[in-house]
Amino acid sequence: MSDQSQEQLTEKKLKELQKLKATRMALDELKKRGIFADIIICPECKSPRIQEMTSFHDLGYIGSFQPMYFCKDCGWYGRLELTMSNRPLDEAILEDLKDAAEEHEIEEYLDDPVPEE
Repeated sequence: MSDQSQEQLTEKKLKELQKLKATRMALDELKKRGIFADIIICPECKSPRIQEMTSFHDLGYIGSFQPMYFCKDCGWYGRLELTMSNRPLDEAILEDLKDAAEEHEIEEYLDDPVPEE
């Protein structure tokens, strides 16, 4: 690998880190105001400028409800979703579990005690 290509890679990584830092700072500012949020991040360039692009055509006749996303900065298009959050980790995990349980209609099992071995 040439020095020039290594330098370009470093510049790309630096830009990604700057975008992530700016997003983290925005989330921290929201948290100070008592606002908890999740922000979708582009897996390619780490930009928070993501737009949901799902249409009925994307859903198909079977009904795959997984949304498609488009990055306004780099043009990435896909279903993979990376999320940055300012919620406390234990709260975020519980909310995600409840959302998944509701989606799969198994929420009645969440309040059951865990059996001991």
